[in-house]
Amino acid sequence: METAESLEKDQDEQEDVASTLSHDELLEITQSSLATLMSTDELLKDLPNDIIIEEILSQIAVEHGQSITIFISRETEPTLKVIVPQNATVKSLKKAIQRHFEIYMKRSGIKTKISWRYIWKTYILNYDSLLLDNDNALIQDYGVTNKVTLSFKKKRCQKV
Repeated sequence: METAESLEKDQDEQEDVASTLSHDELLEITQSSLATLMSTDELLKDLPNDIIIEEILSQIAVEHGQSITIFISRETEPTLKVIVPQNATVKSLKKAIQRHFEIYMKRSGIKTKISWRYIWKTYILNYDSLLLDNDNALIQDYGVTNKVTLSFKKKRCQKV
């Protein structure tokens, strides 16, 4: 067991080291320490190193049964994992997809601007051959539950 004197000595040494390092060096050390800690922890190892508070809160909500995880299949692209409240509407699901895709693009270093207005005019979400076509409907009305996979389906042109 360490004495108060040895703890105080350790703290003084840490402060001396911290005062000689630049902000960027301290930031790098902190990030690498957190990455090591997260990669060795059984519960945290599947989380990204640059996780944001929004994602942490979403994961907690899933663990407490307040939210569900939905997978979005995109032809040749990787599947997106989106977390939404259990009582989410189709519109809130679309917003969650947009937000998740923004985070995905930022992490991947992609700087392309996406026109979501174009996406939602051109494609519709599809689950088990059901089209999620009413933005105000609850996703559970379409049978969407935890860990289901939705896909994008091209809308058919409706001629007047």
